[in-house]
Amino acid sequence: MQTGNSVIIHSSPIIQQGLKSILLSRNIGITDVMVAVPEDTVLNTWKNMLIMVDTQFSDEIKKHAKVIKKNGNRIVGIETAVFFNKLDSCSDDILYVHDNLDTINQTLMEYLSGVSDVKSDNQLSHREIEVLTMVAQGYSNKQIAGQLFISIHTVITHRKNITFKLGIKSIPGLTLYAALNNLVDFQR
Repeated sequence: MQTGNSVIIHSSPIIQQGLKSILLSRNIGITDVMVAVPEDTVLNTWKNMLIMVDTQFSDEIKKHAKVIKKNGNRIVGIETAVFFNKLDSCSDDILYVHDNLDTINQTLMEYLSGVSDVKSDNQLSHREIEVLTMVAQGYSNKQIAGQLFISIHTVITHRKNITFKLGIKSIPGLTLYAALNNLVDFQR
């Protein structure tokens, strides 16, 4: 039984096939596979979709973000380059080609469970909360990467997204935010 629907927007057949395999193994249906972002007339027909899109299309996605999100769709960027484009303000999450299967599955499970559906634009994803908690506890990027089994590049990207979403640039400020939101316990 399928538990959700998705659209893949990526120009690489290898990435398309990999995403199809992962989505189908999680019983997520695939409505369409495209090599470019379609026009608003097509976007308006998508409802409650998981839209997995190459971050190279960030400008087009930002241009159409309101249309995409108004029908309960979620956007997950797929980053394949060392230098990345950001879908900051309209992406619910970003997957990287070097992410391990656990990270990919966790992102997909958040979609299926509806955790991210209730987020406002500035709230953090589950993974960003994990990274923020570890930053507040004094972990370095390398230590965070090791603990969460992700690359340092992914940690840095999560930290940039956290800073952007919260508007807090300093580690003491992030630590205070984490403490005020009961993400860390300093009373040990």
